[in-house]
Amino acid sequence: MINQRNTAQSTLARIAAAAALSAILVALSTTTATMQTRTPYDKERLLKVVRLNALSTQEVVQAVQQRGVDFQLTPAVEAEFKDAGARPELIDALRTNYRATAHATPPSKPSGPSGPTNPTKVPAGAPLSKAEIVTMLQSGVPSERVEQFVEVRGISFAMTPEIAREIGAAGGKRSLLGAISEKATSASTSPSTPSGGRMTGTRVGPDYDELTDQAIGAMQARNPNLAIRLLHQAAQMDSARPTAYQLLGFAQLYGEQNIVSAEQSMRAAMERGGSAVFYVYHDHDGVFKSWCEGSFFVGKTGVSYKAKDGNHTFEAQDSQIKEAAINGFVGSQYGAFHLKLKDTSKDKDKGKTYNFAPATKQKAESNLIVRLIQSY
Repeated sequence: MINQRNTAQSTLARIAAAAALSAILVALSTTTATMQTRTPYDKERLLKVVRLNALSTQEVVQAVQQRGVDFQLTPAVEAEFKDAGARPELIDALRTNYRATAHATPPSKPSGPSGPTNPTKVPAGAPLSKAEIVTMLQSGVPSERVEQFVEVRGISFAMTPEIAREIGAAGGKRSLLGAISEKATSASTSPSTPSGGRMTGTRVGPDYDELTDQAIGAMQARNPNLAIRLLHQAAQMDSARPTAYQLLGFAQLYGEQNIVSAEQSMRAAMERGGSAVFYVYHDHDGVFKSWCEGSFFVGKTGVSYKAKDGNHTFEAQDSQIKEAAINGFVGSQYGAFHLKLKDTSKDKDKGKTYNFAPATKQKAESNLIVRLIQSY
């Protein structure tokens, strides 16, 4: 009897172990599939990321390594990115992370009962609403890319002259309007989803990467309200990732002039491994007669600076920072602050003091920067 009981317990243990292993394998395969389906950057989107300068070079390089790019680095393209302020590290990442896609190829028509594969890398999801199409166009998504979404997902509204004019005003081209018109009939005749039903394995609207890309486009277009709305949506979609919070803090500070909300978003980004981002002017001569402009990044482990043109950068770990404080004299009329490094290494910048003036020229912004540096 005891032997039978032991045998049964052993069998149960093996079954439990097998089930646990199966669950791990499923989780790993799901994670891998998610990573593989992340949309590669197209050239124009990535140029907007570089020009906005709200993500550090390291963060952009990591994103390129994870997502890849759908264009090849020709001499002309390389020159475009250098003109936009791309650093050599990013240029190298672009060269080694090209992923061929059928991005520029119109999706083929279904050839059989199950239709073709999806070469455009449009993620599965529910049909697009008019608002989603307009939002994508207003945030800088090319009309051709929106057309690919329409071809793959369809639409959930009936086309009218008023809607056509609205989509055209947002940047939709004739081919997009034609694709929407083709889908309109099927949208109006397809049965609706039962109220009690749920569609599993599908996602409505853009994914996290697409939302943050669209938000960057909106900020470039000086539409902070749209950017903030998109970034809130991205943060709700995946609250563990820092990028949406990082961009949100930037948009709230310079778009809304809401320093309280900006600080909350910045701290959320830092806690998740991202940065708080500030647009600053870096003093070159001690009196702010010669300067360059760029972005100052504050993370949990240190700070960094990247000039807008990409020519001047520096970084310092927390252990290297001797002092971060508001200036009493140099640039005080601009609300300037300084960062003094310790004289403890053989580095050429040992003991050096850097002076910065915040974009708002307000001491409140400098106080926020210093406070965040001193928080960790």
